Amino acid sequence: MKTLFTKKILATLLTSAVLLSACGGDDGKDGATGPAGATGTAGATGPKGDTGATGATGATGPKGDTGATGPQGSAGSNGTDATAPAKLIRLATTPMGSELTGMFKTDNGEFFFNIQHPSDTLPGDEKKAAVGVWNGVDLDKLDPKISQVPVPVKGSAESQTTKVAIGSYQALGREGDTYAGALPFGFGHITNPAGTASVKQSNNPDFNAFIPSNATGSEGYLFSAWEDRPGGVSRLNIAKQSDGTWRVNDAMNVNFGNVKGTMINCFGTVSPWGTPLTSEENYEAENTIRWNDVTYSTGYPNYADVLKIKEYLGGTFPNPYDYGYIVEITQPKAAAPVAVKHFTMGRSAHENPVIMPDKKTVYLTDDGSNKGFYKFVADVAGDMSAGTLYAAKVTQDATNDTAKAGFDIEWIMLAHASNAQIKTWIDSYNGINESNYVSGATNYITDAQVTAWANGTAPDNRVAFLETLRAAKAKGATVEFNKMEGININYDGVKDRSVPFMYVAMAEVRGAMADTTGDIQVKENRCGAVYRFGLDANYNVDRMQPVIVGGAYNGTSTTDKCDVNGVAQPDNIEVLDDGRVLIGEDTSNHINNMLWIYNPAGV
Repeated sequence: MKTLFTKKILATLLTSAVLLSACGGDDGKDGATGPAGATGTAGATGPKGDTGATGATGATGPKGDTGATGPQGSAGSNGTDATAPAKLIRLATTPMGSELTGMFKTDNGEFFFNIQHPSDTLPGDEKKAAVGVWNGVDLDKLDPKISQVPVPVKGSAESQTTKVAIGSYQALGREGDTYAGALPFGFGHITNPAGTASVKQSNNPDFNAFIPSNATGSEGYLFSAWEDRPGGVSRLNIAKQSDGTWRVNDAMNVNFGNVKGTMINCFGTVSPWGTPLTSEENYEAENTIRWNDVTYSTGYPNYADVLKIKEYLGGTFPNPYDYGYIVEITQPKAAAPVAVKHFTMGRSAHENPVIMPDKKTVYLTDDGSNKGFYKFVADVAGDMSAGTLYAAKVTQDATNDTAKAGFDIEWIMLAHASNAQIKTWIDSYNGINESNYVSGATNYITDAQVTAWANGTAPDNRVAFLETLRAAKAKGATVEFNKMEGININYDGVKDRSVPFMYVAMAEVRGAMADTTGDIQVKENRCGAVYRFGLDANYNVDRMQPVIVGGAYNGTSTTDKCDVNGVAQPDNIEVLDDGRVLIGEDTSNHINNMLWIYNPAGV
């Protein structure tokens, strides 16, 4: 390549020389164009030029077709109902003239209750007292915001039967039912101990106790007390069916002949060891002086009632000190259950006892006017045959407002004794009858003997157990309570402290509770109240506080004298697993008695 380049240069120089030598001559013709030189090598690539400006946006294209509708989205979750539950909801109403009694909840949330002494003007079977069950409900899972039962219109069909908020009421038996001959004289008949004669037909079923006979609680024995003079207890063998109703398989009456019968069997409870506890509500316990007075016609019991007990006993005049106790029905599943009277818990108008989870401490209410409130502590857990009896002394808060006034409680010891010891004192009054009565005197314990006992000069403690109210008064306890009714706890809730409360119904706040003397001086409330006690770890109580009061009261009303949106003369109490409280009425101040549920968290 270098040689060729050199040759080209030399040729060019030679040509140039020739041309220079001919400068002065004429120009010759141009020679022919030589051939093109060979192409030179390519030069190096130049630097990248600047980016050009962005071109203009193109025109919008035509609108596309609408797409198909997508599937519907899933429903959102329900919002939270922030409305607070009501404090008091009406769950049931009973037929005109009847009392709602026998409230008992099973461990499965089933609920038994009775229709006591309904009006005899009601149609068909509705005029007959009934022992029954509320089907289609689990009370421990009851909606706190359930719609309440409407108040029946007076004279309407609803006012003549039992209405419940959900489900239905099933009568397991009505007064007079024979159960295919199992009860020859009929359901509610009080028979003599041999069962060969009827003393009277009762229409006053009260306390119920269901004692299960299998592991699921679908079968068992329903004990029902009959509140009469003399009293009684029936036992139905029942089983739950696949449709939720109950079938009665058999029926019998408990024989109380071994304890000389019972009287005015009121409310009750079941012991922690599974035995029914029925209560003898002897309103005349402190009025023993009139027991053998043939002219005494106004008492409860009166002389006519005493004669009925005499008939039950086959002609023996009854000893007054045999009646007015807590009666335990032992061996409840046996063919022949055995009754035991616990004289150790005192003689009074017992509404019911409630035994604490220590199986030793018992609280007891005394129904009627100018009454006391008692506690019994057994010597041995599970054995009520010996122990110590106490009476309450209360101190009122500095207000007379029934809805606010609570009471501090101290306990005054009355005495210690055993059933066996007390029985010897009772038997010392056997053989007394009408022929021994002297007007103005007594054949039984005298006021002087009560005073001597209170002063510590009596030879024994019989006064404390045979004349319990008089003993409590002599020792300075409070004897001003009026119509102190059902008292109850939720056993498991008290045991594990999740519901550490006890509740009691006061049917009416009046009389000695509403005067201007003594330990209790609150305003009268004819519609009643419910009080709550806090229980400490040892099951002691030292305080009671009102949580529900009835009213307003209109004594001139020809229909409901107490406001139908509140309780009227509360009686039975049942405490649910979550702490809510069932309240049953025993009242003439509502045309139709009602079942309520009280929610402590309600408004």
